[in-house]
Amino acid sequence: MIDPLSVAGLAIAIVDALIKLGERTGELISDANAFESDSSEMRNLVNDENIQTKLIRNLLFSECAVYGGKTLFEQFDPDIQKQIELLCVEIKSILQEGVELLERRYGISRQTSSASIPNFSSNSLLSPDSSQRSSGRATPSFPDLLRWSFRDKKRVEAILQSFKDRNSRLKKKVELWCLASQLGVSPDHLNHLQTDASSRELGFDKDASLRLAQWDSGEMTTSLELLDQSWDSHLKQIEPIEYQGMFAMFYKDGVAYIQENHHYDSTSIPMHACIPSYGVDQRTKSRVDSLAKLLHQPKGQVFRVLPCVGWKYLPSQHSIAFVFEVQPKPIGAPVSLQRLLFKNDLRPELGDKFRLALGLSKCIAQMHMVQWLHESFRSDNILLLPHQIHDSTDPRVGVNYPSPWVLGFEFSRPEPFFSMGQADFEPSRDIYRHPDRQGQPMKMFKKIHDIYALGVVLLEIGLWEPAVKLEKNVFSHASNPHAVRAQLIKHAQRRLESRVGRRYKEVVVKCLTGEFGVEDDTKEDLKLQQAFRYQVVDVIEMAASYV
Repeated sequence: MIDPLSVAGLAIAIVDALIKLGERTGELISDANAFESDSSEMRNLVNDENIQTKLIRNLLFSECAVYGGKTLFEQFDPDIQKQIELLCVEIKSILQEGVELLERRYGISRQTSSASIPNFSSNSLLSPDSSQRSSGRATPSFPDLLRWSFRDKKRVEAILQSFKDRNSRLKKKVELWCLASQLGVSPDHLNHLQTDASSRELGFDKDASLRLAQWDSGEMTTSLELLDQSWDSHLKQIEPIEYQGMFAMFYKDGVAYIQENHHYDSTSIPMHACIPSYGVDQRTKSRVDSLAKLLHQPKGQVFRVLPCVGWKYLPSQHSIAFVFEVQPKPIGAPVSLQRLLFKNDLRPELGDKFRLALGLSKCIAQMHMVQWLHESFRSDNILLLPHQIHDSTDPRVGVNYPSPWVLGFEFSRPEPFFSMGQADFEPSRDIYRHPDRQGQPMKMFKKIHDIYALGVVLLEIGLWEPAVKLEKNVFSHASNPHAVRAQLIKHAQRRLESRVGRRYKEVVVKCLTGEFGVEDDTKEDLKLQQAFRYQVVDVIEMAASYV
């Protein structure tokens, strides 16, 4: 039983009062054509968000045996508990303003409605009478009706959109705290997120499954190697295509697949380390199979990672092919982002640039939340599919910029595993690598290295130029990786603002410099992840909504 005077007791009282305000808002919108034709849409918005708030309440404040008879909320650090409380109070203040405007629209006086708007002192929150409502109302005055028509109605619409945005932020933060904090390493906690009804409704179960899959993939006895010979006739000999990457698309039994080849030279592996029937050394086979199993797991769209159906060694091509399913069936072949940057004849509109940048930023944030690292994030590993542009006057096919797909994981390991990497001095790839990871890397790969690579790709999108061409002579012969980074930052600071605005420029510079204002971070980089979401993802998302 939660002590009503404890921190958890105060927090649950705030959430309960927030739910009551949401219900009150929905009731008022339902009254007498408050929004004319918009009434139904706005009412549905409020109801949907209120349902989400109730689910979060159930997940956070239901006592559970997994937590020793206590609540999930009580497992969080005091700092996280305080953030949850402040977020809910912020949402409450937004809704309360909306309720007051709506009640004024219906002539309900402050005295009459005061009981319906909870007072958020710790004593009144716990009062059983704080939720009582009065239904008395008077005819609104003519000045009030004019004020509603010319000002208040638009203000209420803005308030409801703000309510939705803040509620979405609360959900994202709770998910982050559930998965990226110390709790995220507890199998019992993750299993609870998989099975709890509220967690499943919120969609937290899929991400919990991905966290568990990191530990389970190496222990699964079933391999994802495609031993069925029916695949042999479909898997293609992929010729290296400049700026296109090692990708091809094919169809099998009416289903579209993307094939991604990774070079593998079995002649460089000692014979005693190879599996005779496959020609793949045991260590590589284990890593390839583990990665395929991770990529096979069900994932939300925000990951922008296609489901992997398996892998196959192609000895004649000296490569290992990963096979990804594409649903629904595309209307044409994919193209890499880097190829589009070089062609430069399909320059996207400003809005598509922001939506592409947003999709990629969310992808990195989501992978890091479940402790995945990409380790090879580059524009040649980002694929875009064509889609039908619905225009009755000019029906045509265009590039689906808002829906990129990220591939090229390069056998990368889940974060708990140390990855030194191999020496690679290719300038076209080095330019995406953090200075600490170029040449023969001697430092463990970290989230900040993926963020740096994202910054390079965002720079490319903003300028719509491939990074390797920005300073071709310098980058081709550069031996100092810090000088390369300095040149990229210079291009961002001097050229981006005129193309995509000041905020986009600042986001790119943050990613390239790693200056997120984070000190004394936790082992899980929770502070960095929160700062990245707030200073990068949220900023791009806000900008994308205005273009």
